[in-house]
Amino acid sequence: MDLLQENFPQLFYLYSTYYTPYATYIHPLRRALLLTQSYFYQYAFPTLYPFYALTLRLFSSVLTEQPSLASLALLAILLLVSLKLMDILRRTIISWIAFAIRMMMYASVMLVGVWVYQRGVEQSLEDLGWIIGLFAGLGEQGERMGHAKAAGRAKEARKIPKGKYRGRTRGAGW
Repeated sequence: MDLLQENFPQLFYLYSTYYTPYATYIHPLRRALLLTQSYFYQYAFPTLYPFYALTLRLFSSVLTEQPSLASLALLAILLLVSLKLMDILRRTIISWIAFAIRMMMYASVMLVGVWVYQRGVEQSLEDLGWIIGLFAGLGEQGERMGHAKAAGRAKEARKIPKGKYRGRTRGAGW
């Protein structure tokens, strides 16, 4: 409020005086605004007014005579607006997640670069070979465990007599 009270006399002076230091800048803008309004009321308004009056009458009659239809239309508009807002929210979240993943990728590249710089190329390659061997060993161990489980399930399936309804076997199918 203090800002308005302090600047009100200057604003009133600019508004009330015809010749101001800013008149050379204000008068072309004011003239363009008045010409635009003149053009609108002279040419566009007579053409658009019948459509405006018709839609105004139509909406007022729909709102007063059929309130259930108006409430359904309002509900549909609210649904569309909420879906649009949810889409904006989804895109925002996805962009932030993509940004975080990109930053993690850049950080990991920088971390690998620092690691190679500190350890040296030869020692880094040896460490990389050890890590690859570790993952290969884990993969082989997983395969052995998977084959052992599959053999156990095959034994369980053979124990069930043929021709008899077996029901659902544990772990079969999806």
